Amino acid sequence: MVATRSHPTEFVAPATETAAKSSPTKRPTRTSAAPSTTASDTIYAVPSASTTRTAYVRPSTSTAPSMPSQPFVRPQITSYTAPSRRTTTWTHTPSNLTLTWLAISLPLVIWDTGYVLLRPHSMPGGSLQWPLWMPYELYGQVDHVYGWKSWDAHNGWTAAQGTFNVFETVAYGVYLYWVYTYGKQEKVQGRGAPDVGTLGRLKALGESRTVHGKIATWAVLVAFSTASLTFFKTVLYWLVEAYSGFDNIGHNDVMSLIFLWIIPNGAWLVLPLYMMYVFGAEILQGLETAAEGGRKVR
Repeated sequence: MVATRSHPTEFVAPATETAAKSSPTKRPTRTSAAPSTTASDTIYAVPSASTTRTAYVRPSTSTAPSMPSQPFVRPQITSYTAPSRRTTTWTHTPSNLTLTWLAISLPLVIWDTGYVLLRPHSMPGGSLQWPLWMPYELYGQVDHVYGWKSWDAHNGWTAAQGTFNVFETVAYGVYLYWVYTYGKQEKVQGRGAPDVGTLGRLKALGESRTVHGKIATWAVLVAFSTASLTFFKTVLYWLVEAYSGFDNIGHNDVMSLIFLWIIPNGAWLVLPLYMMYVFGAEILQGLETAAEGGRKVR
C-alpha cells in the first residue's frame, strides 16, 4: 500500500531501520560484556545490527579462575631433632672408711717392703737400720721370716712377697690418684660403709667420694684386683706358716702371738676382704646396668 498525502498520521519507520539510521555501528571492545570462553572455544562472534560484518573477540588464554594476588610467603622449615637416648652414668662410690684404710696401710706396706728388699742393711747391725727400721729388731724375733734365721737359710719367700708389695703399692697409688683427682666428696652413704646415723662424730667415715663415668670403671677394676692380690697374698703367708708347722712363730707365747702377729697381719685379711666385697658389688652393678640397656639397677 502506498501512503498518500491525505493519510491521517505520519508514517513511522520500523524500529530496526530507525535504530540503524540514528546510531552508527561500533566495534565491541575488550571491556564489553561478553560471555566467558572456555578452552574449547576458538572465536566468539557478535553480530552487528546494521551490517553483516562480524567482530572477533580474542579468547581468554587462562582456563583457571583468576585468584586474588597475594604476596608469596616462604614456608618455615622446622628441623627435626631426634629424641636423645637417656643414659645413666655409672658411679664408683668408695667410702671414706676405705680411703682411710688405704691412707694408713700404704705407708706401712712401703715401710715393710723397704726393710725386706734392703736386707741385710736394714737388719740389726746394718748401716740402714737406724732409725727407720729399728722396730723390726723386735719383730724379727717374733716372726723369724723377718729375722736372721730366714736370711741365713736363704728363704726366698720373704723377698718374693716383698716384690709383690711393690706392684700392690703402685696400683693402690694409681687408684687413689684417680679417686682424688676425678672424684668429688659427697655427703651420701658410701657403699658398704656403716650407716652414717650410727657413727656419731665419725659419720664422715660412712660418707662417699664419688667418681663418675669411664674413669670410675677403671678405678673400681684396679681397686678390686689389687685388694684381691693383698688378700690372697696374706692368706698364702698364713698357709705357708701353717704347713711348715709354725716354724717361724711357734716359739711365741699366746699374748705376744695375738698382739704382735695375729692382729697386725689379720688387718691385711679383713680390710682387703671388705674391699673385695664392696668393689665386687659395684662391678656386678655395672654389668647389670649394661644388661638392662643402660638403666641403673640396685
